Amino acid sequence: MIGEDEVVEWVYGQMKAADTEDRDMGSLERTVDRVTLEVRRRVLERLVQEAADREEFGCPVCGEMLTVAEHRRRRTVDSAFGPIRFKRSYGLCPHCGQYRFPADAALGLHARATTSPRVQEICALMALRAPVAQAEDDVRRLTGVGISASSLHREARRQGERALELRQKQELLTERPDGVAVLAARAPSLPQHSTMVIEIDAWNIRERDHWGQTEARRKAGQEPERWHWVYTATVFRLDQRATKASGRPSIADRGYVATRQGLESFKRQLYAEALQRGLLQAETVLVLGDGAVWIWNLAADTFTNARQRLDLYHAKGHLWALAGELYGHGSPEAQAWVRPYLRWLDQRKDGALDVIESLEQLQRTLAAFDEKQQQALAREIAYLTEHKDRMDYKQARKQGQPGGSGAIESTCSQYQRRFKLTGQFWSLAGDEALLALATLHRNGRWHHLFPHDRDRP
Repeated sequence: MIGEDEVVEWVYGQMKAADTEDRDMGSLERTVDRVTLEVRRRVLERLVQEAADREEFGCPVCGEMLTVAEHRRRRTVDSAFGPIRFKRSYGLCPHCGQYRFPADAALGLHARATTSPRVQEICALMALRAPVAQAEDDVRRLTGVGISASSLHREARRQGERALELRQKQELLTERPDGVAVLAARAPSLPQHSTMVIEIDAWNIRERDHWGQTEARRKAGQEPERWHWVYTATVFRLDQRATKASGRPSIADRGYVATRQGLESFKRQLYAEALQRGLLQAETVLVLGDGAVWIWNLAADTFTNARQRLDLYHAKGHLWALAGELYGHGSPEAQAWVRPYLRWLDQRKDGALDVIESLEQLQRTLAAFDEKQQQALAREIAYLTEHKDRMDYKQARKQGQPGGSGAIESTCSQYQRRFKLTGQFWSLAGDEALLALATLHRNGRWHHLFPHDRDRP
């Protein structure tokens, strides 16, 4: 048997023959990779053929023995080391009524894919980072694998569709009591008296609606839509919040949800994610939002006993806007007027009620304001009154809970860095598949698509 040292000596000899003098380390790395590439390809090819030969001739779906259709049919798959050629048998399953390739299933190969699972993973990861037209050269430089932009797009889209299938199965589980139990069983054991925080928001994505029909539709009195809501949420436990050495807050582990498929689908996805994060074990559930009615309706419907909280900075933003209306935007008078109210929200037990009461007293001096200012004052009093039970900021700070929804603002920004690049347009099918893929990756469930990722070093 050839020892490891002999292999090293052989590779070293090949390197010396390749004239490696006066090269920097980057060049040496590339040369080692090139010199050993064919060896790695041949080793992998032998291992794949041995795995195919060992596989029993049974249906990978139901287990029934297959009726032979063809023995040792050839297949070629592009791997991270180059093309791999192997032979395997296939047959008809009498139970499923479908032709099956048992060896392909065991190797994690898919009927429509011409690439290996690792190359599929490379395509998916690169598509999550940048448009595939930019990724083609990067893949070649980083991995040595030559994949065209069209192949990158096709494979990433296919992986996105697989991620969508997994997500849809989770959605279906939320509609049955036994399915809810399955999702809840996936959650880790939570510490006693745990608080689950759910932050919700939405952002816009641009799609190619009625592409090329703009003028015709406008003549018909139909304005084409371009921007659509992506409903987004993040889920975490209070004990998962931390502060970095710089003083910047961080969250050690959290769940993500993002979809273009409407509120009903979003509600099911969010419920599924919360269940898998320990919703049924949490002593307290807190929902934070920016004041949008749809957020509170969703919270009341899906998380019935949850505490609701208006984002502190959103509430302060309303007071700043009112100060500008009354005393001039950015004026010293506006700043002097609003600052006591901001302190009341932060520091008083019933700060919201105190602010409302003070504004109502101010409202009685309507002669001091014009009609536009009076309307602004009435509007903000109504807004604060509507949300007064969601503005317990001093109590939140005492309990170590977030008063603002910075986590969801960060979440939306993270998604937008990929989906709102300059000049990008999406289709609903395309953006939803990639959203599902990105969310699966963010949630740490990448191995559901690529089982080999579970054992990565």
